[in-house]
Amino acid sequence: MNEALLKTVGEQLIHLRMQVGNQFMKPIKEVEKNHNSLSPGHVHTMSWIKSTENGSVSMKELSAITCVSKPNLTSLIDRLCEEGYVRRFNDENDRRVVNVALTREGYQYLEGHKARVMEFIHSRLALLEEPELNRLQGALKEMSELVDIIGERQENGATCE
Repeated sequence: MNEALLKTVGEQLIHLRMQVGNQFMKPIKEVEKNHNSLSPGHVHTMSWIKSTENGSVSMKELSAITCVSKPNLTSLIDRLCEEGYVRRFNDENDRRVVNVALTREGYQYLEGHKARVMEFIHSRLALLEEPELNRLQGALKEMSELVDIIGERQENGATCE
């Protein structure tokens, strides 16, 4: 494997992450501060719950998915339950397992959040001319496909040497 190429691509990814953070993520956090009392961690957790196949997930699985320790996740979920965005319930097959799912209010909250984020993103993307926007669309599609390949190979335990 070409070590110089690996290093260059790695550095470009780090730089891209910083650029996206500065141009999109940090400003989005500021927009969100003015619209809700939930932290990005709360929204992130709710998004993970929403993305599950059947709309619910065990606390143990959610802890692994979100990389949040079980004690921290418990307090995070407590807050979401208090706000009415998430509900807890015991698993039908094993009462020791606690599952969580979004409530109707939780889904509505995420829809509103996404609408605000998309409004901000549209305002930034509107700064580009149509040919530039087309280039960005193509580049993002290509990056997404390549990152999917990395993920598939990672899941299959493939190594490139």
